[in-house]
Amino acid sequence: MEDGLTVSQLLKLRKLRKAAVWINGKQLMLADYETWEIQEGDNIKLLRIMAGG
Repeated sequence: MEDGLTVSQLLKLRKLRKAAVWINGKQLMLADYETWEIQEGDNIKLLRIMAGG
């Protein structure tokens, strides 16, 4: 990944429209996705949100 990549950009690269994101064990708020920059060594967990019934 390139330096300065935001969570929002990562989700676009992974072709995920909706996902819950944890970085280093902390769940991010949706409002943080546009500004949170991923750093080298970060532990990233993505949980794809799917509709169900």
